[in-house]
Amino acid sequence: MSDFDEISYMESEDKPIGPGVAPSGEYASKIIAAEKYKSTAGNWTLKMTFQIAGGDYRDHNEWYSLWSANEEAKRVSTEIFTKLSKAVGFEKQPPVSAQDYVGKELSLTLKEVENNWTDNEGNQRTGTKNKILATNPADTGGMSPPPSVVPPHLG
Repeated sequence: MSDFDEISYMESEDKPIGPGVAPSGEYASKIIAAEKYKSTAGNWTLKMTFQIAGGDYRDHNEWYSLWSANEEAKRVSTEIFTKLSKAVGFEKQPPVSAQDYVGKELSLTLKEVENNWTDNEGNQRTGTKNKILATNPADTGGMSPPPSVVPPHLG
């Protein structure tokens, strides 16, 4: 007698788990995680996770090679990171901690692009992912705090 008597497999279509990738466009977004960590290659990297449209779409991860040994990669990452930082209110310099980015809101212009990868079983897979084209301050409906109430170390 088998432990699985009277059990037979049921075939079903693979369905995506959770929200899908955002279509190309501009979205209200929020930084929900920011972490400086050492990559498997031994390089320090900043990883940020963005919530797109209040969670209506899949969260987007972005890596910034701010400490790269490759000068061109470092320059490009720093340029993109500077635009992001200014969009969330860090005008003069980055904050002391990566955690200070968490909760900051901004507007992201995203493009949906093809993504090819190899899964854990060695199978070639194709899907889509988002690419950030632009970072802008959040749309506050014309409301923003007066400069006198923004702490100097954050302005």
